[in-house]
Amino acid sequence: MKKVAIGCGIFLVLVIGTVAILFYILTRPKYRDVSSEKPFTEIVNQKLTTKRPTLIINYDMPKYKDYSYHLEDGNSFGMDSDLETIAEIPTGTEVVLDKIEIHSNWVSGSSTIYLFGNIYSEEKQKNYAFQYTWGDYHLLYEDNPYWTFELAFWQNEALTEKYYIELP
Repeated sequence: MKKVAIGCGIFLVLVIGTVAILFYILTRPKYRDVSSEKPFTEIVNQKLTTKRPTLIINYDMPKYKDYSYHLEDGNSFGMDSDLETIAEIPTGTEVVLDKIEIHSNWVSGSSTIYLFGNIYSEEKQKNYAFQYTWGDYHLLYEDNPYWTFELAFWQNEALTEKYYIELP
């Protein structure tokens, strides 16, 4: 009887462990570098110039310690957010985007495109490595989901095309 109880205990631990590992694998966020896809090929590793005032705000993403600041132009948190403003970046400041990734969270079903880059503040005499979110994923009621891109800080006009970018 004792051997049966030990065997059932070991089996139970193995089943619970397997379920936990599967749950972790299936629910962790996935990401993919999309720097070489349209419309990003035109902006990655290019010198871009800000067309409107922007802010560098303190928004620490633990996964991206190298890009611990967020560049805000009014499209995500808002220019009047409660997050700490580190620097105000004037119009005409040069920006270089290092890489662009698409992140998908399989639990919530949300997908976000992150642009990672660097900007130098003349006022603070400091370089800031930032992340910036861009784009809207149209999934609901769509047979072929697509991305659209609102007016970003370096653009004079928003992109009007639909972009079919595969999720990770």
